[in-house]
Amino acid sequence: MQTLSRLITPDLKQQFIEQGYCVVPGLFSETEIAEIEVFFEELKSVGPKIYDGPNGYGASYDDAEITKHQVRALQPHHHSKKVQDWLLNPRVGEVLAELLGRPALGVQTMYYYKPPGGKGQGMHQDNIYLLAKPHTCIAAWTAIDSADVDNGCLYVVPQSNKIDILCPEKGGETWLNYGDTHITKFPRDEKPVPVPVPRGSTMFFGGNLIHGSGPNRTKDRFRRTFIGHYIDEASDQVAKFYHPVLNMAGEVVSDIAMPVGGGPCGDGWNGSVH
Repeated sequence: MQTLSRLITPDLKQQFIEQGYCVVPGLFSETEIAEIEVFFEELKSVGPKIYDGPNGYGASYDDAEITKHQVRALQPHHHSKKVQDWLLNPRVGEVLAELLGRPALGVQTMYYYKPPGGKGQGMHQDNIYLLAKPHTCIAAWTAIDSADVDNGCLYVVPQSNKIDILCPEKGGETWLNYGDTHITKFPRDEKPVPVPVPRGSTMFFGGNLIHGSGPNRTKDRFRRTFIGHYIDEASDQVAKFYHPVLNMAGEVVSDIAMPVGGGPCGDGWNGSVH
């Protein structure tokens, strides 16, 4: 396979293998980052109602309660060819192929606004939702605003990519006070670490990596991010919400199954909205 060291260094690839994540700069140009920013700012008022809100999926941006709900657009590439092109960015695709060892397939887009005062997200693993098999999924998390501890960057548990999916327990205590965490039983000596990401850089992390984020504690800064989720081309399945599956040329891949049931954590985790 051709080396992709011009896009990702050997050290970053090794970090991904060993720690479960890495941050790669420069996959989107500043012009592209600005276009993404403008597009989603306009979508607030003129786009389809695809935001989380007090009544669940389908609320408008203005209805979102920022301290209680995730203010985000879900699957906007289903509505816009521009967003689909950002999901299928060829430079992102090259890095994914290097990290996965084979070409990637695109299955999800999200855009988080996280305005000042916006809530964080509990510690979780992405593949509890996607139910990708036989390999886990992978995220490409691109910072539109520089993300740091103050405005709610991601926290990760290094090397947790090497463990299985940890199923949540209903009514269990939260883990390390991360709010609506999904993970309720994990060794207490494991401490999440913050991962600052500069504007325009992309953080890649595997679907079993435990991660979450704190709230935006600033008064005047957003923490906006554009996220793509992917599976590799050898995947047999991904949950229904993530269909249609696209290859990096934008063609629908029709031979990926939709699993029945909720995977290792039961029917309460059946690949619903993430």
